[in-house]
Amino acid sequence: MLGESMSERKSESTCDCTNSDFDRREFLRESGALLAFAAAGVAPSEVAAQSDQPEGDLEALLEDAPRNWGRWGDDDELGAFNFLGSEEALAGMEAVTRDEATGAETFTLQLSMTGEVANDPIFPTRTVARRTNTQDEQSYEEGEAEPSAGGLKFTDDRFVNQLYTQGTTHVDAPGHAWYGDQIYNGFDASTTAATKEFDEPLESCGGDPVDETRGMGRADISHVADHGIVGRGVLLDVGRAMGGENDRLEPNACISLSDLRRTAYQQDVVLRKRDVPLVRTGSAARVRDDDPEHEWAPLEEPGLCYSEDLVEWVHEMEFPVVGGDTLSVEKNVQTIDGEEYLVPLHGAFHRNLGVPFAEVLWLEDLAESCASDGVYDFLFAGAPLNIERATGAPINPVVVKASMGEESN
Repeated sequence: MLGESMSERKSESTCDCTNSDFDRREFLRESGALLAFAAAGVAPSEVAAQSDQPEGDLEALLEDAPRNWGRWGDDDELGAFNFLGSEEALAGMEAVTRDEATGAETFTLQLSMTGEVANDPIFPTRTVARRTNTQDEQSYEEGEAEPSAGGLKFTDDRFVNQLYTQGTTHVDAPGHAWYGDQIYNGFDASTTAATKEFDEPLESCGGDPVDETRGMGRADISHVADHGIVGRGVLLDVGRAMGGENDRLEPNACISLSDLRRTAYQQDVVLRKRDVPLVRTGSAARVRDDDPEHEWAPLEEPGLCYSEDLVEWVHEMEFPVVGGDTLSVEKNVQTIDGEEYLVPLHGAFHRNLGVPFAEVLWLEDLAESCASDGVYDFLFAGAPLNIERATGAPINPVVVKASMGEESN
């Protein structure tokens, strides 16, 4: 029950922080999708299976796809987050304060930024963060620090390796992904490499002075950070609805629009315009519990698969953002009309509609609660870290959900 019905045609589908020797964007662009994953140390069976397929033309595929360019003015950099206002925030609060509620539960959806490489999902070539103390009790004992007046001591710390803004649970910026020579709202793609000079150089991890950086001159994440994300969230637990006994989708599973509809129908939940849909596959949990049947591999994660109707539906429903528990929300490698594409929905959603993804969400605890009492809508609130000119930023979303069980104190 997802609003207006429409026909569907499913398509098959190290430490120098400023001058890394491994430029991810250049790597992906020049190596090709499958070779990029393989060279990054990812060697799933699908690499061999699809390596001979011709590469598709995303510009041709999305030639007639809907766009939101100019919808909020020629200078807009916020994208579909413009859909979130007071009415959408109120809808989220109403989901929590429904008459039959006996209480409220809160859930946070972020995985640790400093997790273990083997136990947290990270996109190839990115890494988890590492931090260490710069001051602590040992510093005082060894005379490296002195207590302040009155005897107060304190600890401090910093990151010591490359810190990727999308190396954990995060929200993409509207301008994060594009094809051709234009990003969201028609801004020139050259704006993704805008140079900024700083009056005072700072030391990089590698020890070199940094007085100049490249960043997004348009449609970066700071606008989303200033605006915030508050609205009615809806969990679409596709893993539980279609995943069999373990409540997880199989690797390489392709989620279609009809799958989303079927899930909502089984959950007896209605998606409304401007909601924040969160798609659970069970993939993040597979990484953490070392599923003996299906070893986790980034290239083989399940996810949304491109179809014209799915893109049109997201456009008509005016979703501000789409979240999920996988690296890309969509299936990473897709075959459409016999041709291979890497994350084509990033082009359709980010570039054309200004609808970013919220990726690598931890949805397991929320899903358990939803399944136990049948409440799948809630208040979704959060804001990415305010990092100017960044392509995305970490976020720890907070969900407040009505409880329908026994009254709690």
